[in-house]
Amino acid sequence: MRKPSDIPFVQDSSCFFVAWIGMLMVFLATLTCALAMITYSSVQSWHKDIAGSLTVQIPSYDKEGNSRKDVLQSDIETALTIIRSSDGVIGANPLNDNQMDQLMAPWLGDHVVTSELPLPKIIDVVIDTENLPDLAQIKADLAEQVPLAVLDSHRVALADLIKLAHNIIKLIGGILILLLISMAFSIMFVTKSGLKVHHATIALIHMMGAGDFYITRQFANRSFKIAFIGSFIGFLLALPIMMMFAYYLNNLTGSFILGTALTHQQWGILASLPFISGILAYLTAFKTVLTELKRSL
Repeated sequence: MRKPSDIPFVQDSSCFFVAWIGMLMVFLATLTCALAMITYSSVQSWHKDIAGSLTVQIPSYDKEGNSRKDVLQSDIETALTIIRSSDGVIGANPLNDNQMDQLMAPWLGDHVVTSELPLPKIIDVVIDTENLPDLAQIKADLAEQVPLAVLDSHRVALADLIKLAHNIIKLIGGILILLLISMAFSIMFVTKSGLKVHHATIALIHMMGAGDFYITRQFANRSFKIAFIGSFIGFLLALPIMMMFAYYLNNLTGSFILGTALTHQQWGILASLPFISGILAYLTAFKTVLTELKRSL
């Protein structure tokens, strides 16, 4: 088998463009992938926080301290109707006196009768974490029909964050696809430029018996090597930025909003990006060169 030096790639400056493209694309892809993974991990954590049940509180007394005993049961029934009719709600039941006693025991003690205290009535709502209800809509309906009812606002905020996070992940996925397409097209044009530079050499070795696949593999191997080196540099450049982002995010939020730690599997995916870039460069160059050779020679 002939050596790749049959084609004088040393005289071809297009290698710098391939390396630059690989470095830039993997640099951006590493940052966007890391953001997507952090967001996904946070969504899983938020799902755990919102899992199980949430609560709706209906005050037994109004803001002036007057008893609402005459309308309390009606408010409870209205709230139950609103909640149970919402998609994503598995069940909703008001806590009875014994359950309230057990709930408040850690703070009030075992011998306190909560029914004699001005505590709100609590409705325990079980939700489907695979099909989250529209908590904002439930909150709006309660505000309209049971104005004094209070829905767990922390879980409402988490539900909104989960929806936003899913949209962010989809957006990042679209960005990654655009990066891959841009890299493929860039390498295709650079490869075509290299074919024109080496047209005379290619025609000569082709006349001497070199097949299309032999020539194609030389271009493809070269593209893989250069793209991988450039991509690896891009990956290394992205690491300090990721660490800086994680550091400032931890200081600002205490990791409450986003879980910045990546798992070993996620790090493995990020580390594979230079290889993916190299393989993409190889396939793109292989396809481009083979197509051009069949068309021109």
